[in-house]
Amino acid sequence: MTDLETDQRVDATARPVADRIAIRLVETETQARAAVGVLAAVWPRDGGHEPLPPELAWVFAHSGNYVAIAYDGHHPIAAAIGFRGEDAQGPHLHSHIAGVLPHWQGSSVGYLLKQHQRGWALERGLERITWTFDPLVARNAYFNVVKLGARLTKYYVDFYGPMDDGINLGDETDRCLVTWRLSDPAAVAAAAGEFAIVDIDRERDAGAAEVLRINASAPVQHASSAPVRLLQVPHDIVELRHCHPSVARDWRLAMRDVLTAAFADGLEVVGVTRDSWYVVASGQG
Repeated sequence: MTDLETDQRVDATARPVADRIAIRLVETETQARAAVGVLAAVWPRDGGHEPLPPELAWVFAHSGNYVAIAYDGHHPIAAAIGFRGEDAQGPHLHSHIAGVLPHWQGSSVGYLLKQHQRGWALERGLERITWTFDPLVARNAYFNVVKLGARLTKYYVDFYGPMDDGINLGDETDRCLVTWRLSDPAAVAAAAGEFAIVDIDRERDAGAAEVLRINASAPVQHASSAPVRLLQVPHDIVELRHCHPSVARDWRLAMRDVLTAAFADGLEVVGVTRDSWYVVASGQG
């Protein structure tokens, strides 16, 4: 299904960046406000409202949860906030929000911040980190599944309700649950800079079924009960929401149908290609 490759971008970019930036846990109320300030710049809201109150970020940090900032010198450039949770599978860290300032995006700062978060969790005996994201944002799916070695394991319809930011633009806030099993071989390999790169042609040769694909920007669905399913998503759903909101809405409903059915069958998203194809197959449950 996959090939392991050492991603040259991590070798060439993350290491120099790692030498340049420092990732620190928040230890003061002032640092908590700086973390929220970064996140507000990444996730802007109407009226300049922040994505969460700074005092709540400080309470999270003060009570032993994960609140961290990445600095370039003295300048905060990225932040992440998570809190401990418990579900049917036991204790875990839920990563509520993370972001990298626009001019630093694509520089591997996000990768380094998530690896810092992984180390924090493992040091505290937590073997799993979860978070939610919009599965129509293909670049984030690639980052989550390939760059981190996580899996997409559950689908939530309109999880947050209406959101007044500049990204969702009135679309329903459907979300996938990302499950990052920190000791899985994929996660361990990704932490070392080795990533499972999916070959879609090989998947087709193995009898995988296409359940969703693009035709002139619109979604085309096919029902299937195959054990391996392929689905294609737009390269830039945010731009599509701006230019063709009705088509973006069609994609939301199509993605909801195919992923809800797949997760109900016990499957997970186990691979994502660079050209926005998802591979859905048996996972760890």
